[in-house]
Formats: sequence, structure tokens, C-alpha cells
Amino acid sequence: MEKRNIIGITLIIGIVVVILLLWGHNNIIIPVETNKTTQPITVPESQSDQVMGKVSHSITLEKSVKDNVGKIMVYKTVPQHYTRQDILTLAKKFNISPIGRIKEVAEGSSVASFDGKIQAILHNSGFAEYHNSNQKRTVNSLDVPGNFPSDDEAVKIATKFLKDQDLLPDGAVFSGTTYGEIHGTAKDGTDIVFREDIEVWFGRELNGIPVEGTQLMLAIGADGTPIDYFTNWRNYEQYKEMLVKTPEQAFEDLKVKGVSVGMNVPDKVTITNMYLAYRTKAGAETEEYLEPVWVFKGDVIVNDKSVMPIKAYIPALTDESVKSLSS
Repeated sequence: MEKRNIIGITLIIGIVVVILLLWGHNNIIIPVETNKTTQPITVPESQSDQVMGKVSHSITLEKSVKDNVGKIMVYKTVPQHYTRQDILTLAKKFNISPIGRIKEVAEGSSVASFDGKIQAILHNSGFAEYHNSNQKRTVNSLDVPGNFPSDDEAVKIATKFLKDQDLLPDGAVFSGTTYGEIHGTAKDGTDIVFREDIEVWFGRELNGIPVEGTQLMLAIGADGTPIDYFTNWRNYEQYKEMLVKTPEQAFEDLKVKGVSVGMNVPDKVTITNMYLAYRTKAGAETEEYLEPVWVFKGDVIVNDKSVMPIKAYIPALTDESVKSLSS
């Protein structure tokens, strides 16, 4: 019983200490991390095959593809299996030293510093990560607004680092920058930015065709130091050329499927851009082939005004091609 009382008293003291720490620093409320886009990266995707509000089938095509593509190369996903040496190589690129822990499991490998605050991870599904929590999601006096380089300079710094460390693969295409911020509220109600980084993003092209869903990001601190890295970059090899749907067929499929419009009741959905691309699956999913899709971009129109952008995908392979692929 005495031991239980001691544990209870210890817990209460711990809770009080946490409350006092949070109440300090000018009575600031617990900070929440947000992202402020400075250059558009992607348009919110319409996924009408999921429960995401209302679905509209009233869709008009304002810009279509004039020429039929006919055939496109389908790529086979090359399975990856990272080794102990691979994770040690990644750790060296980000200067993780000394190394305190190396972990190898069926899903991949990871390495971390002795205190666990710096780590790198390689996932066999195609993901790679690096996090430096000494700066990432940590309030400090360095990474605050006013100390950072311009977006253009940040892109140069990030690109140089990625190239120098052989982390910028062929087909990488710069797509934009974002700011990562931690906000808090002072007792007078004013907003305070605790931490900020500049995240430099890259997309991917394969044989000149965009690969939707493949991304690479490097975040740098105010001094240009890499503090966060992420990529979901799978390896592919050519499989064979296969027939694709015509733009007209793809648009008819889109009208049948519908487009998610949130909670809006639109007059219509207008498609202002349409193009052929590849679309990779999420990292947690198994991917055997990289298949093409027709991508539709446009706007949800209410009272003659755009209320939200949309982006929707329609599988591009013909039924005959899909059957051939499955067999």
C-alpha cells in the first residue's frame, strides 16, 4: 500500500510540473503545428470513391486533349530491400554521428543518434525519412521568422545539398516550397510563431510524363541545415506498351464516377485541364505495376464562382489492357 501511495504522489507531482511548464512562457497555450503554403504544391484531390461529402455528376469539360495517345509504356515496380549498409550510408549523408542504435526489420531499417533525437529510416516500400528533432518541432531562438533565407535561396541550398549527397534522383522536378510553423497564443490573445522551416518539394517525371503521388521534400532551418527529409520514390523498369482509353472515354467515366465537392451544392464542376500521367500507390500499399491515369483538374462552381479546386483520377488503361496486365 505504501508503494502504491508513493507512485500516486509521484504522478500528481509530475502532472503539476507539466502544468506549470505549460503555464509559463508568458502564459502561452500548447503550440500547434501548421503548414502555410507559399507556392502551390498540389490541388486537393477529389476522391469520389470515398465518403468525402457530396458527389456531383454535373461536370463540363472546358479543355480536352486533342490527340489520342493510343499506347503508353506500363512500368513494373522493382521490389526494394534495404541493407544495414544502406541505412549507414544514409546516416552518413545527414551526418548522424555517433550512431546509438541500428534497427533492422522486415519492413526496412533505421538508425538513430544516442539520444534518439536524430534518426533516419529506410522503408522497403520505397519511403526514406530523416528527422532532426533538435530543431524539428522544437521551439528555439534560431528558427524564427526573419532569420530565414528567401524561398529562391532556400531552393538553391536544398538542391545543392541533395545533389552533393546523391539524393536528387533523375526525373526530379521542383514543385514548390512551404513553411512549417508552430503557432501559440499569448495571454493577450496574439498569435506567436515559435518555429519555422522552409520545405523544398520536388515531384517526378518518368520519360517526360508526371508521376502523381511521388514526392521528395527537404526542410532546412534558418541556417540552411537540413532538419527534415522525406521521399516516396519507388524504382521502376519498363514492362510493355499498352492501350489507353481515349480522352472522351475517360471523361465519360469521370461523369459516371462523379467528383467530390465537399458540402457544396454546385451549379456545375468545370474541368479546365486534362492530361495523362502515372499514379503511384501509397507507401503502405503493395504496388506491382505503375499504371497510367487520366488526370482532371478544375473547379467547383457555385453562383458562377469557384468555391474549391478539384483534382480527380480515372484509370487510363483500356479494359483489354487491364485484363492482360492481371493475367
